[in-house]
Amino acid sequence: MTPHSTELAWTTITCISDNDDFAREVFDYLYSKLEKQKEFEDSKDLQVSKELITFLDDSKEIHIDHRTLIPMGMIKWILRSFLGSDPTRFKDHDVIEFGDSFTIGRILHPSKMEMHTCEICGFFYAHEEELYTHRTTHFGI
Repeated sequence: MTPHSTELAWTTITCISDNDDFAREVFDYLYSKLEKQKEFEDSKDLQVSKELITFLDDSKEIHIDHRTLIPMGMIKWILRSFLGSDPTRFKDHDVIEFGDSFTIGRILHPSKMEMHTCEICGFFYAHEEELYTHRTTHFGI
């Protein structure tokens, strides 16, 4: 992003759960922990405000504007801390980081998602036809 760019940049946290309140719980926990972090000398430059950290209830997403200066590692640590706050409830949940985004929610094994798996390399496909084509690449056909 250039200094004159009007494009906004943010980190997205997508919350996946059967529980409708899960995303709101994640947001409330994250926001309170970020406010507490500002009390430490190393985090005094963090910009924590509802204008820069927003919850989109309809999409179950949290957006953190990069102007907050919140490091990705801190976000991930807080999200994992949230899951650790109730290990029984969140025993099959995890945090996945990909680029400027996180997904927090229940992790499903691919075998429970009706995915087809290549026996040779373990690659997954949604359709059996794609798997067949993929397998032929192993044999140079």
